[in-house]
Amino acid sequence: MRTLAFAFTILGTASLMGALMGCGDGASGSSSGGSGGSGTGGSAGGSGGGGSAGYAFDTTAFDAYKQTDRHGAVEAGTVGIAAGSGLGLNGEDIAMRDAYNASNPAEDAAGKWVPEISKSLTLLHGALDDDLTGAGLTPATLDQSLAQAGPVVVPDTIKFDPSKPVAYPNGRALTDQVVDITVAAALVDLSGGTPLSVLADLPLNPEANDVAFKKTFPYLADPH
Repeated sequence: MRTLAFAFTILGTASLMGALMGCGDGASGSSSGGSGGSGTGGSAGGSGGGGSAGYAFDTTAFDAYKQTDRHGAVEAGTVGIAAGSGLGLNGEDIAMRDAYNASNPAEDAAGKWVPEISKSLTLLHGALDDDLTGAGLTPATLDQSLAQAGPVVVPDTIKFDPSKPVAYPNGRALTDQVVDITVAAALVDLSGGTPLSVLADLPLNPEANDVAFKKTFPYLADPH
């Protein structure tokens, strides 16, 4: 029963992470790295596009947009920044999250956001370490959490090394249990051989999208 309670506790946290992102594990392939994700501005309807097979791609210059969000690394700018403020639905100040989303990977790599990420990790450990212990897992220390999760979320980009197996955090498939993997990297002591997939193997989040992904571009399931 303790393990079951733990699973539901972590699931609640992971679900909150998914809500903060606007998507859950395996349910969306819309991720972005580099200098930003979505934006506003530019000319109405774009400046034309290219593409084939019925797809037209906007070719508006990137500097015509204002960066308002970025999600290269799962949860880096949501739960990793101002975690105690949640969604801000009760008047909590989430201005720091807006500043993070307007930032860039160069500032990430320089350590600009590490103090805030450390604060968020401390809060999450305080809330969940008892549940991890009760489930037979060893909570990571703060230093371990930063060492394990740091390469995953800092800088806030999607990393890919073609010489290594393709699985998040080395690239990202639509079916990867990305939230479960990120939670494990951030909170679980992995030094004793515990795999990064320890929570994804359960899994805490749904095992698959509720509608099968397509085998050809754009791969995502039709809106439903």
